[in-house]
Amino acid sequence: MSKIRRLTAGVLALVLVVLLAGCSGRKLPQGMDEETLLDAGREIVTLLNQGDYQAVYDRMRADGQATSSVEDIQTAMEDLLDQVGAYVKETDSLATGQTLDSGEEYGTAVLYCKHEKKNAVYRIAFSTQMELMGFTMGEQSLFG
Repeated sequence: MSKIRRLTAGVLALVLVVLLAGCSGRKLPQGMDEETLLDAGREIVTLLNQGDYQAVYDRMRADGQATSSVEDIQTAMEDLLDQVGAYVKETDSLATGQTLDSGEEYGTAVLYCKHEKKNAVYRIAFSTQMELMGFTMGEQSLFG
């Protein structure tokens, strides 16, 4: 992987980790429905694995778009797929609520997925209005 691709992927990962910081594993914010959240997360995972990075970017709210690009999403996903291989199926899921340092509550769909070479975990964050805030994805470790 080139130095620029690694840097881009690193920057995207850092931005998204900061966005998703504060993960405390608590109940969903009031008004959020677990199945609706998980279904929305599954839609994003499907788009990512189909290579429709523009559609994912278009679904992000303005602050997410301001800190990423279609190219960032593509680079991060291509890097993940290089490690884990093609998507096979979802194996498990959970929904959890978090709060940003600003006090904003949001929900995260956590989807554990089997890929050809290794398993991966996708964390897809949505505002209480079901706006895509951001996401992370990576290899699933043995310890969570």
